[in-house]
Amino acid sequence: MALCARLAVLVCSAAVTQIAISCAATEAHAAVPVDSFVAGSYTRPDGDTLLYRLFVPVGYDPKGKFPLVVFLHGAGGSGTDNLAQLTDQEAPFVFVQPENQARWPVFMLAPQCPDMWTDFFASDPSGKGAQPPAPSWPIVSLMAVIDQLLAEYPGIDPTRLYITGLSYGGFGTWDAGVRYPQRWRAVVPVCGGYDETKIAPLVDMAVWAFHAADDDSVPVERSRDVIAALRVLGGRPRYTEYPVEAHYGHASWNPAYNDPQLLPWMFDEVPKMQALGGQGGCACTAAPGRNGNGLSLGPGWNGAWGHLIGAWLVLLALGSRPRPFDLREQHQTKGPPSRGK
Repeated sequence: MALCARLAVLVCSAAVTQIAISCAATEAHAAVPVDSFVAGSYTRPDGDTLLYRLFVPVGYDPKGKFPLVVFLHGAGGSGTDNLAQLTDQEAPFVFVQPENQARWPVFMLAPQCPDMWTDFFASDPSGKGAQPPAPSWPIVSLMAVIDQLLAEYPGIDPTRLYITGLSYGGFGTWDAGVRYPQRWRAVVPVCGGYDETKIAPLVDMAVWAFHAADDDSVPVERSRDVIAALRVLGGRPRYTEYPVEAHYGHASWNPAYNDPQLLPWMFDEVPKMQALGGQGGCACTAAPGRNGNGLSLGPGWNGAWGHLIGAWLVLLALGSRPRPFDLREQHQTKGPPSRGK
């Protein structure tokens, strides 16, 4: 009963928020039909089955090297119809839009979890000490599905696997990143959260997290605390927080997946920086950050000077506690983005 109640709260809250804000940010994405995704499934020895949909790039060549993006749905996409994970929210279709596929031809894997990706209470103000002792069977099964796809599609580059997700899928994204850091090129959680005391495996990972300050389903502190913990450990995650006046609520996935910098960061910037020995993430940023008038060190600052300045900024942030939001990167957007942007 507790599980059903938690799912119902998130589904209802997300639906209300979605109606309250404009759906303009995602309408253009509906041009790619769900039937463009191949249906598949993976059954564990104990009988549990993880359904999934896979988008294969047009012109796929087994001799090529194609990235794979894993998308984890939120509570509204849960089920066993192998459809809702894509029909619940259209913003993640950004990865398979023809104009984006022309520049970045990527595979997109959208598994469907029957309930939750990981056993966190999303509405709790803090995730400290709440990490489950082991990954959920859907997360374990996801890793098996990826292995199967790597064998079935030799053109998928195993060194260019990305994972992203929204709401409960944001929690799952953090969890999969922490438990299997060696698998991912970058981690992009949206309005999720995690146990900030267990985040160390991602300290060298390229991370870009998103959240809205007025999220009434998953408190924004859940992302703030994880980002602050990563930066204290020496990580250089990127973080975008939408201000209250933007009125995104829980639906921060709309502006997040429509951010014009997201795909270039994932598929162009991160690989280049990692090839140079950096994380491919964003250097420490002082509020209001990259999209405002505050200080921002670009990802090119991965050398010695960048680390020195980054350490200095972390010390400043620690000295200003208890105000972890001073570590955020905040958009100055005043409302939902226009269609297709």
